[in-house]
Amino acid sequence: MAQDKHEAKSATALGLQIATPLGMQLDTEVESVQVPSVAGELGVLPGHVPLLAALKPGVLKYRKQGQTSQVAVGAGYVEAGAASVRLISEFYARPEDVDIEQAKQDLAKAEQRLKAFTGMLGDPEHGEAQRELDWALARIALVAS
Repeated sequence: MAQDKHEAKSATALGLQIATPLGMQLDTEVESVQVPSVAGELGVLPGHVPLLAALKPGVLKYRKQGQTSQVAVGAGYVEAGAASVRLISEFYARPEDVDIEQAKQDLAKAEQRLKAFTGMLGDPEHGEAQRELDWALARIALVAS
């Protein structure tokens, strides 16, 4: 059976992989990860028990060689275990990728779309508008921090 390249890591490291529809965005070894899940912030350290959780658009933080880095991720899923954290996300952005003016315009459009929404809260259209709003807020938070 093929072994995951991150399974053999030491007890002080985690393999972090982030994939989007555009391909692998990040594949690195880190000391810890903080993920924006739908249930709140989720912290992962080496030796974490296995879990699968839904992602909420937000800022993901990871610590590598004593330095904290941040990226924005969209909705998706995270799988964590003792030696690795894998995310599948709609979107991914590094701080240098964010056009703050575009993010602010996207936020305004999403807010308008939500204000104009007249359907039920569980409707797919409402969920899509909320994800658009959350993604705009994630990008703004990423460059504001």
